[in-house]
Amino acid sequence: MAKLTDENEALDVSAKKKKPIALIIGFAVCFLLSVGASAGITFWLTSSQNNSQQLTTLQSQLDTQLSAMRQSIEQQNTTLSAMRGENETLRTYLRHSSADSIKNIMINQEENIQAYLSVMRQAIGDLAEIVPRSTEWETTYQYQMDLALKSSMERASLLRLLKTGEPPKPSDAVPAQSPSTNN
Repeated sequence: MAKLTDENEALDVSAKKKKPIALIIGFAVCFLLSVGASAGITFWLTSSQNNSQQLTTLQSQLDTQLSAMRQSIEQQNTTLSAMRGENETLRTYLRHSSADSIKNIMINQEENIQAYLSVMRQAIGDLAEIVPRSTEWETTYQYQMDLALKSSMERASLLRLLKTGEPPKPSDAVPAQSPSTNN
């Protein structure tokens, strides 16, 4: 039985030796877990403070930009108000200017030129009937009269556009042609 007791004592001694080692390893693992958890929580809290600092910085920058934009809008509104006042003054000057009178005079002149060119065209046609072998020069002069009449009509339509501010209406007017006889 002495042998059995020695074996039991040996087992007790080896069990006692294993218990403190297992206990030490358990404490070490628990310590490492708690240190890791506290380090992780500290890192998370620190990074969230950095985020809040970044958000605060970003918000202050946005507030600065917003106030600058509001100030710019106020300046632009002031400028627009001044321009509206000047615009009304200019409109008054334009209403009382002689520009409309000059436009009317120029339109009347163009109409007179057109009437003169029509009479001249007719006169060339009549002259061509009287003078023998005048077909060639009559055609040349009629063509030049047509060009002059067309240019005068275009100027008159542009002046009417300036007068009314409306787009010109297409005219169906064709310059009067004289009956020509080929001699």
